[in-house]
Amino acid sequence: MVRFILGAVAGGMAVWCWGDQLRELAANRTNRIRKGAADTLQAVESKAENVLDLAKEQVSSVLQAGQDAIRPGPTRTR
Repeated sequence: MVRFILGAVAGGMAVWCWGDQLRELAANRTNRIRKGAADTLQAVESKAENVLDLAKEQVSSVLQAGQDAIRPGPTRTR
């Protein structure tokens, strides 16, 4: 229990002494990671748009073929 209390006190002192420097260090390191994540999301968005456009074209083509197949043709008169 004493070690836990000493660790908490030491951690509190470290944050009190170097808190601003630690926050700045954390912010600088996360900027690169956040930029990379944003770039990845943009690439995924672009790829998803392309896939959805292709799927839309294929669905439209299949539906048109289905309509043509079941639509009654011209009736013949005798």
